[in-house]
Amino acid sequence: MKMPFSRLCASVVIFLGATVAHADPIAEFYRGKQVSMIVPAGVGGGYDLYTRFLARFYGKFIPGNPTFVIRNMPGASGITAANNIYSLTAPDGLTLGIFQNTITLNQLAAMPSVKFDVQKISWIGNMATASTICALSGPAREANAQELFQREFLIGATNMIPALMNSLAGTKFKIVSGYVSMSNVQLAIENGEVHGLCGWSWDGARVNGRDMFKRDIARVALDVAIQPQPELQQMNIPFMMDMIPEGDNKEALKVILSTQVYNRPFGGPPGIPADRLASLRKGFADALNDAEFKTEADKIGLDVSYLPPEKILELIKLALGAPKRIQAKAVEELNKAGF
Repeated sequence: MKMPFSRLCASVVIFLGATVAHADPIAEFYRGKQVSMIVPAGVGGGYDLYTRFLARFYGKFIPGNPTFVIRNMPGASGITAANNIYSLTAPDGLTLGIFQNTITLNQLAAMPSVKFDVQKISWIGNMATASTICALSGPAREANAQELFQREFLIGATNMIPALMNSLAGTKFKIVSGYVSMSNVQLAIENGEVHGLCGWSWDGARVNGRDMFKRDIARVALDVAIQPQPELQQMNIPFMMDMIPEGDNKEALKVILSTQVYNRPFGGPPGIPADRLASLRKGFADALNDAEFKTEADKIGLDVSYLPPEKILELIKLALGAPKRIQAKAVEELNKAGF
């Protein structure tokens, strides 16, 4: 028996309606699209490494499976890229980026080049938490952590961490600056020119310093952060915050070092539609939890630890919501250290 034409039309309409109702608007939007990932540094550095590694996996965990392309945008210690993402890109979920964690300190210091508000960035998640370390070698190698606050040690430096530790934590480092990179300081340690270094990010030290530690040329002496790094904690490395008296100096140092916790944060411009942002956040978390992702990260020594966007904002508020005197102290010390 043939179905009447009117009933056939009604059935087609119902079928099509059901198909439309069940279509995933996120998948429809992202299917066949490219997502730009902006890196605030040149090719080959840590930010570039993390972003390119994530891009290999991220699209598999977003409905529609978009492809990811990398755009390197170095300049002004990450401010150029942050300004671009914040103000010059459409909030459609097709332009994301990794941010230098120091942009919170740039905003805290009210730098005139800052055209963004870190509290309004569409944060997606953080890919790695950092601690910086002090490592000692040569005649300083057997010194314990407490002695860092009692004796003078000759150390090489590429950043402001040792100067901040001298001023706010009470260490007594004699700092040899001017090294281009940590690899140059490592060479200076090998040659006996300096007896250690401070401000070495553990996610880099655990890979680039592996041979030096294995040969017992140097040892990790101190974990410099606002919360103990789990791997360093398992190694029984002393935690700096346990060794500093309470007071404004310690609180200012916490403000400065809080940015290390979100060491590789990803986000996009304000105003990304809520459903797309939710999918980007879920896809990010799922990618970092993927077994293949973890295996490949372990193979190349990439230190990965997920942090949700809510935690990034919490830490940003720790800095920007600190008492005014603590903020002023932090900015003063950053300026003195050459920030």
